[in-house]
Amino acid sequence: MRIYLIIITMLVLSALISCNIGITRQETDIYTISERDTTTLFFVQNAPGNRDNGVIYPSSRTFKSRRYLLQRDSIVDRFYPDFIRLGVFESVGLFLGGDREHSLGTGLFGIFHDFDKDYTYFQGEPDRTFVGGIYRFGIGEWRLRWFRDAKNWTIGTSVYEIIAPEARLEKVLTSTFPLYIRKRYFIREEIPYICITPTVGFGYYPSQYINLSASLDIGSISGLNVRAYAGLAAGSNPKDSWMVRDSRNPNESQTSIFPYAGLGISFLDFLNIVPETYTEWKDHPHSGWNIGLLQFTMIKSGEPYTVFSDTTNEAFFNGFLLRLLNASVALPIDVLAYKLYAGTSLLNFVFLGREAWGIGVLPLRIGFWQTLLPDELSLEPFIEYNYYPSTIFHIGAKMNLRLTEQINLGLTGGYASGKTAEIIGNNFVDSFGNPLEFSNWYIGVNIGIIDKIFYPEDLRYNKLK
Repeated sequence: MRIYLIIITMLVLSALISCNIGITRQETDIYTISERDTTTLFFVQNAPGNRDNGVIYPSSRTFKSRRYLLQRDSIVDRFYPDFIRLGVFESVGLFLGGDREHSLGTGLFGIFHDFDKDYTYFQGEPDRTFVGGIYRFGIGEWRLRWFRDAKNWTIGTSVYEIIAPEARLEKVLTSTFPLYIRKRYFIREEIPYICITPTVGFGYYPSQYINLSASLDIGSISGLNVRAYAGLAAGSNPKDSWMVRDSRNPNESQTSIFPYAGLGISFLDFLNIVPETYTEWKDHPHSGWNIGLLQFTMIKSGEPYTVFSDTTNEAFFNGFLLRLLNASVALPIDVLAYKLYAGTSLLNFVFLGREAWGIGVLPLRIGFWQTLLPDELSLEPFIEYNYYPSTIFHIGAKMNLRLTEQINLGLTGGYASGKTAEIIGNNFVDSFGNPLEFSNWYIGVNIGIIDKIFYPEDLRYNKLK
């Protein structure tokens, strides 16, 4: 088995290396700039005294001409995207997968989990709408330059992939750095892109499997994509894998073969068509005002007790806000100069204090983006609605100061009102108190990490003008 894994790993690495994988491609143009110039000087030297105008004198004007040649080298570095797809997270909710008697209940897109169900021993619940899920972390695809550089072929992988057809662990197929080959047939080659993507994939550790699928892809808009999947996965889990060790059959290898179908969504997941790989980074059009990995805010709210302790409220900050995998998409409304945006996040945490907190999955957010100082300062009033698993109405405003391309600081303030259903689970209740209905104000200090802010000249609507 060890030799088998080493051989497969070497094949995967050699296949990826052969495609010259990378994120940015640098090209250097070297020019010789020549400047030519000619200077002409005229001199008139008349002898003193009177002239006899009846006699023709030779001209006293003389001139000197000089030519100059100045040469210098000019070096220009150009930076281009060197990938077809690069993403952080993708999830798929499967309504067709494994045994429906052991449904996992992942919910729509695989992220609206049924928190109120007790999955003791990973056996699941019968007859849930979504029986399983597919999850990928750290996704990358690059051009496959085989087949005489045929169009829209890619080879790719992900840091980790989980294909869970149901709740039983022994049926879950998972792999580090699986190998995928995809061919895209584009229906629309303008943002948002629409394409049909047949795929063949291979996983080799800890599960060994083959995954044949096809998907209808729509995206990428500010890193957001939606996909409809159908496929067939077949593989096995050896008895020494963690899926089998933690299952009810810890001493037997398990085979898992199942067709599947589902709906997926991905965040911070960017797709380039081939012509865009020849467009410099600085000239790429963008659809959103803000795309980020994490936004964290320490807040002072009107709640009497801090979220971090049930005994004291001496600290100035008694709560926090947290957004993970955030996107704010500019709406194509020219009247408002495209400043109105619609946004969402994978997860949204609103913790004003102990027993005054809630969690949102894929919340709905509407805001207005106003640039105050070019390349530096912006103001962002917003209204946000969290509907699952907590119900929270949230209104606020945030001022952003861009420190670097990836880090921002800011001040924020607002008002949140809502309640958290009991389906959240005991782990959160033990740490932050039993969630009750709450309504209160807050102010705070925000930091954005890997949080990219764009400005009017970056938007694709303005580039088309």
